[in-house]
Amino acid sequence: MVREASTSRRVQQGGENPYAVERRRYLHVSPIPRYVDDVGAIWLERIWHHDFVAHLEYLTDFVSCAPVLPWTPDLDLVRLDRSRFPGLSFVPLPAQGSFLRALLHLPRTAISIWRAVGEAAVVHSGVAGWPYPLGWLANPIARLRGKRLVVVVESDWRLSTSGRESFKHRLSTFDPLRHWMAKWSCRHADLALFTHEEYRDELCPERSEREHVTPAVWVNAADILEPAVGEFVWEAKQREPVRLLFAGRLVPSKGVDVLLEALRHLDARGVDVHVDIVGVGQERGLCIETAARLRTAHVRVLDPVPYGPRFFDVVRRYHAVLIPSLTDEQPRILFDASAQAVPAIAAGTAGLRPYVVDGETGWLVPVGEVEALESAVERANREKSELRRMGMNALRESRGLTHRAMHVQRSHLIRAHCG
Repeated sequence: MVREASTSRRVQQGGENPYAVERRRYLHVSPIPRYVDDVGAIWLERIWHHDFVAHLEYLTDFVSCAPVLPWTPDLDLVRLDRSRFPGLSFVPLPAQGSFLRALLHLPRTAISIWRAVGEAAVVHSGVAGWPYPLGWLANPIARLRGKRLVVVVESDWRLSTSGRESFKHRLSTFDPLRHWMAKWSCRHADLALFTHEEYRDELCPERSEREHVTPAVWVNAADILEPAVGEFVWEAKQREPVRLLFAGRLVPSKGVDVLLEALRHLDARGVDVHVDIVGVGQERGLCIETAARLRTAHVRVLDPVPYGPRFFDVVRRYHAVLIPSLTDEQPRILFDASAQAVPAIAAGTAGLRPYVVDGETGWLVPVGEVEALESAVERANREKSELRRMGMNALRESRGLTHRAMHVQRSHLIRAHCG
């Protein structure tokens, strides 16, 4: 963390600043809630806190417009130190909760966003969210009121259609309205940011200078291993059995069912594999049940580790990460693993293909194909030295792909297109 902290100090002390600082009022409309405790302190989900405070390095008059929920001790939350950010303010929105509740609170939500947009110079919004994207309100209001508009198309704007989602999940797609509104928002934005090329091609087929791809990288520069350290770690792993890691939400769209079925096939054939599954979600119980029934496929279902140094310590112990996603999202674990010299065995989705060079930084397998994933896992058992080579290649590719670099790029794009 030393390099990141020293750079931050230079920014705060008025030294070298890589950002293009925006001093006009910047309204950030997001479905990600903030939590308020009994004394009025604000808490954010740990991973969101990491990204939230990065905005405040270059947006000096920042207004967060988001739903508010009561603080509870069972969530992995981080207290926001508001004293560090004098230019930070908040606009509360009603909690969305259920579809019915969201509809009942729609007038209040619309009025709050209307007022907040009126006081802003730049509006930052998106095209995703449950039960409807807040961008459906914020984006048209921004254009109607003559404000600059930044639209970010996150990796999960299109939700899974695997057929096993809850009613809530399926209802939130609102196709074709969802798709039409996303295209309208991107077409009318002053700046549209996408996590990968396919989203840009789909929503902005007529290219312009307003559209840019900024992958979802949340790795700090200090978290990326030095090559010598990577080699040292791999030297130790060469003497150990191959261990593979799945880290993510345990839901169908992440390919959990595909992974479990591949492990069942391997177990039926008596193949000795070691896989750890880390995460929570609706399929955690199924993962635990499956792990208990397997014999030669050694599977552990572990609790999540908070994102940060402890998380990276865990990731680097493995020989490869498994990313069998079924959707076009872009899981952050790909970049996290690369920073630890760990290659990926990943589904060939639009969100993963551009950042996994097949045979060089990992292996790509056809989306949803159990036999292909089964074969790749068995191959990993045999080709430990190949995993090492690909892991070190991935580490080299990760240089420059940092959370800070992503925000520096965004700051300059905001200045260029919304000035």
